[in-house]
Amino acid sequence: MATVKKSPVKQKAHKMGPKLIQSIERAVDILALFIAEKNSIGITEFAQKMKLPKTTIQGIVQTLNALHMLEKDPLTSRYRLGPLLFQLGMKYATNLDFVNITRGWVERLCYQYRQPVNVGMMVGDRVILVLRVEPENRFMVFPQVGSVLPAHSTSIGKMLLAHMDEARREEILRDYRFEGLTLNTITSRASFINELERVRAEGVSFDDQENIIGLSGVGAPLYNHTGQVVAAFALTGDTAVINEKRADIIDTIKNISKIVSEQLGYAAG
Repeated sequence: MATVKKSPVKQKAHKMGPKLIQSIERAVDILALFIAEKNSIGITEFAQKMKLPKTTIQGIVQTLNALHMLEKDPLTSRYRLGPLLFQLGMKYATNLDFVNITRGWVERLCYQYRQPVNVGMMVGDRVILVLRVEPENRFMVFPQVGSVLPAHSTSIGKMLLAHMDEARREEILRDYRFEGLTLNTITSRASFINELERVRAEGVSFDDQENIIGLSGVGAPLYNHTGQVVAAFALTGDTAVINEKRADIIDTIKNISKIVSEQLGYAAG
């Protein structure tokens, strides 16, 4: 059963000594449960995970629901994250420097090959899509900004994990379920680790129809001024188009990766 762990921000606040308002702290802890929880949560589960009385939890949850930070399913009486948090999250994502800097380049990439381009980053232990650019007159609308991407079968997920601190990567993969989405999906932990080593060595990642047959992707990293990979982007679209122009696409996205990373302050070597 998942339990609440203090976030680095809260840990720092406790070390610095300010007195926190308990009700707000508990509300944040309730919302933080959804970082690791994929499903909606009921009052009883909240109480068990928080180790607090149901009456205490109910008052906080009802307040968060009224403020649109949580949303109650009328059929199950369980709660999920509300629209206000989504709006705030998207506002945060679109204000990130790398998103603003990257946008123009991924738009060029999209229109050069007439295929969608996605940009994603790690949020906790999940790969989140923070920017998507699509060519005109396309009917494929998934995924959309805010979607959680599979870490093991997407170009973006592979790139982010390949460049992640080993201890953090091990924590994420410890109980990771390598779901076989197609016959091409990597479902073995050992094979996936080998793939990450290749990605790190070559500086490019691939989705070889591992999520949907007929759709493939080529991804590259975005480095910041400290040399850390803060995000990754991928041209993801029609397999026939990507295979036909594969070598040219690889050269192009590597060049964009270099340019954008330098604009983020990265100096290779």
